[in-house]
Amino acid sequence: MSSTNATVPQPNFAQIPLPPGFTLEQFQALQGTIVNVAIAMAVAVAIVVWDFLSMIPTERELFREKDSKLWRAPPTWAFMVLRYSGVFALVPGLFFTSLQNQHCQVAASLGEVGVVLVTGSAGLIFAYRVFAIWRYNKTVMVLVSVLYVFNVACWIAVGSQLRASQGPPTPFGSNCKLHPVPDWDPLPFASSVLFDTTVLLLTIIKTREDKIKSSAIGNQILRDNIIYFVILSVTNIVVLVINCLGPKFDNIKPVTLPYPTLMTTAMGTRVYLNLRLYNKRRHETSTLPQVTSGDTMRFKTNDVPIPLNSMRSATMVVQSTHVQKDWDDTKLHTVTTESL
Repeated sequence: MSSTNATVPQPNFAQIPLPPGFTLEQFQALQGTIVNVAIAMAVAVAIVVWDFLSMIPTERELFREKDSKLWRAPPTWAFMVLRYSGVFALVPGLFFTSLQNQHCQVAASLGEVGVVLVTGSAGLIFAYRVFAIWRYNKTVMVLVSVLYVFNVACWIAVGSQLRASQGPPTPFGSNCKLHPVPDWDPLPFASSVLFDTTVLLLTIIKTREDKIKSSAIGNQILRDNIIYFVILSVTNIVVLVINCLGPKFDNIKPVTLPYPTLMTTAMGTRVYLNLRLYNKRRHETSTLPQVTSGDTMRFKTNDVPIPLNSMRSATMVVQSTHVQKDWDDTKLHTVTTESL
C-alpha cells in the first residue's frame, strides 16, 4: 500500500450573485420570465424584419410613381413612416430583453418612440380609409379623428412614464430592469381596441349599405380590408384582457407586448396597399367605354352620347392604364364598330 494518500478532487460550484432582496426561488422565476420575454421579442423582430424585406419590391414600385396627387396624400407618407417605424419599435426591444447592456433607458425610450410612430401612422391610414368609403361624412370624420387623437395621446402618456435601469449581470437575457408602470398602463391598449373596433364597424356598415356589386375586384379588396381590421382588433383585445389580469399573470404580460406593434405594422401596410390597388383599378375602369342597349355609346367619365346608327363604321380610341406598369404608362387601343 502506498504511503502517499491520493487527493480526492473537490466538486466545483458555480456562484451566481442574487439581486438584492431576491431569494433563489424568486431569482429562478425571474430568469424564466426573462427567457420567455426574450424569445417572444426575438420572434416578433424576426417576423417584422421578414415582412419588411418581403415588401421591398412594392415599396420600390411606389417610389417610381410620378403622380403628384399620390405624393400629396397623407396616407402615402404614413405608409412610408409605418414601414420603418415597425422595425424601429421592435429592434431596440431586442437589445432591451436579450442582451447585456448599459443603455437600458435609451433602448426603452427608442422602442416607445417607435410604438408611437406605428400607432400614429397606421391610425392615419385607417382613418383615411374610413373617410373615403363614407365619402368624407363630417360626423364620421369627427368621430374617427377624436378617437385617433385619443389613441395616440394615450400611447404618448404611457411611453413618457416608462423608466428602465441597469441591473446586475444575469446568466441569460438582459440585465435591464423595467421600473413599475402606472396602474393605468392598460389604457393605451383599451384606446387601440376602441379605435380599431370603431373603424371595423364603420367599414362593415358602409360595405353592407353601399356594396360595389359591379366590381368583383372591389368587393374582394373590401373583404380583405375587413379581415385585416378583424385580425388587428382581436390581437389588441387579447393583449388588453391579459394586461388587465391580476398579479398572478405578471409573468405572461410582458410576453404579449411586442405583438400589437407587429400586427399593427403588418395590417396597416396591407390596408394601404389594398386601398391603392382599389384606386388604381377604379382609375382604369373609369376610362373604358360603356355600351348600352340603344343606338348610342356613352363614356363613363363624361357621359357624352355617341350615335352609332349614323355611321357606317367608326373608329374609337380608348385610353387605358396597365396594372403592371406605372400609372402614367398608357396605351392606345383601336376598336372598330359596325352599324347594325
